[in-house]
Amino acid sequence: MSDPGDIQNPVIRARTMAEIARLAGVAESTVSRALSDSNRVSAKTKQRIRALVSESGYRINSRARSLRTQRSHTIEVVIALSETNRQHFSDPFFSQIIASIADALAERNYDLLLSRAPPWSDAAGADALSSNRADGVIIIGQGRDPNLLAGYAKSHHPVIVWGADIPGRTYPIVGSDNLLGGKLVGEHLLSLNRKRVVFLGDIRHTEIGLRHRGCMDALSPTENVAEQTLTVSMPFDSASAYKATRELFDAGAWHDAIFAANDAIAIAAMQALSDLGVRVPEDVAVIGYDDIALAAYVSPALTTVRQDTATGGHALVTSMLSLLNGEARRDVVLPTELIIRRSCGGA
Repeated sequence: MSDPGDIQNPVIRARTMAEIARLAGVAESTVSRALSDSNRVSAKTKQRIRALVSESGYRINSRARSLRTQRSHTIEVVIALSETNRQHFSDPFFSQIIASIADALAERNYDLLLSRAPPWSDAAGADALSSNRADGVIIIGQGRDPNLLAGYAKSHHPVIVWGADIPGRTYPIVGSDNLLGGKLVGEHLLSLNRKRVVFLGDIRHTEIGLRHRGCMDALSPTENVAEQTLTVSMPFDSASAYKATRELFDAGAWHDAIFAANDAIAIAAMQALSDLGVRVPEDVAVIGYDDIALAAYVSPALTTVRQDTATGGHALVTSMLSLLNGEARRDVVLPTELIIRRSCGGA
């Protein structure tokens, strides 16, 4: 005797993609595309199919699907780390964007493979595409030598990069306008009559160099800008930023502003200034970059350029799955916004 619940609610019996397609009144291929977030399926149809999947308890047979499609349904996310730049997965910006990517992949029934070795390196197993362990690669940042990235992307597909629109790139990007972000910082400091600016960060990194250039371009109308501004190259870790700031301001504050390459550096710099008795923002204004979650809660709250990691992570995944579905590549440039708080005295 059949279960009355099955008669009252036939959705419960749906256990295959074909049954989901029948209930939705669409082709099985449409269900497959909807679950992969293809742009070839309308948002309304995707929503209806995902609701049916959720209600039915349908689960994709990953092994069978991989054999059928010759795909792993895994996306590799690469954050190239080294002892030189002293960045770590625990960096708040990385944590936020990885979490966003992971959530977006999970929503589309994909797995995430996290790697710290660039796929063009000699590290064993670094190239997950060539070994068929991943269907696509998302690379966070363009590093010091974007030519290596461009060369890899030219011969490997699909590759999407969180980064800047730079000459010679052979891959689609998602990211903010770093040059504009730096310009917004420089213009804001000028509006506060802060002209003796210190930049903290390694400008050999592509995005960091653009932030620096944008700020310096905005300050260029200032007389003697070359003599008044200072660039201090350093790794991305907080300890280096704290040490460099203490050494620079130990004899007092001649410079009246700090623009840091990211928020972690800016927060460490503010702590060093506080320990020296240098007031922020009265003596030295401080501005960071990224708008990590902590930026609004340090004291004083940090002025910073926002990079929307929540939107960015989802955009990276959507773009990647579009490429996997054979759709044309496209760039996504997120809004670039200066978030003004107390650390620069402008709030």
